[in-house]
Amino acid sequence: MAELEIKLLTVGMGYTNCYLVKNKDNNEGFIVDPGEDAHKIAGHINTMNMKPKAILLTHCHYDHILAVDELREKYNIKVYISKEDAKGLIDPKINLTLKHGFPTTVNADVELEDGEKINIAGIDIKFILTPGHTPGSGCYYVEDTNLLFSGDTMFRASRGRTDFPGGSEVEILKSIKNKLLTLPDNTYVCPGHMETTLISNEKIYYPF
Repeated sequence: MAELEIKLLTVGMGYTNCYLVKNKDNNEGFIVDPGEDAHKIAGHINTMNMKPKAILLTHCHYDHILAVDELREKYNIKVYISKEDAKGLIDPKINLTLKHGFPTTVNADVELEDGEKINIAGIDIKFILTPGHTPGSGCYYVEDTNLLFSGDTMFRASRGRTDFPGGSEVEILKSIKNKLLTLPDNTYVCPGHMETTLISNEKIYYPF
């Protein structure tokens, strides 16, 4: 089991949680949702003495992707996202950059399927497709350490909005009930915004 070092950064206009995850065994790691402030993120990567091997995106919205291309080029690494939301990355209307006045497209390198298992930096990760906030929203689950990066599907005592293009209240509730609340109670949840939480706590806040 890899021993992990995790750094939480709040970045950009959307106050997005960007996570830097390092495997202490080899000093390699990955970046989750670099929403903005590439220079700030790179500075913390240097401080951690981490060698990034990938960028993992939970979904395609602007506040999770704006630093992607700069960091991908700097570290020569690949960008992972669900097959469904890879389409949104290249559509400024869907990724909401057009709405905010700076139309942007980002290309994915790896498109993930529900349940697909990957190994990044010696860390085993399972991708869990959790549609609702977007059609291709997903979470990254590190089972060995009971760690979940939930993006905008699950927040502490809350969940992501469903009024953006492709959003669905029915689907997000199904995703939370059937895919996230079934994880072990001691799973540590790292959401895309606001504070971290535990699955045991979240079972209290979702009365289906």
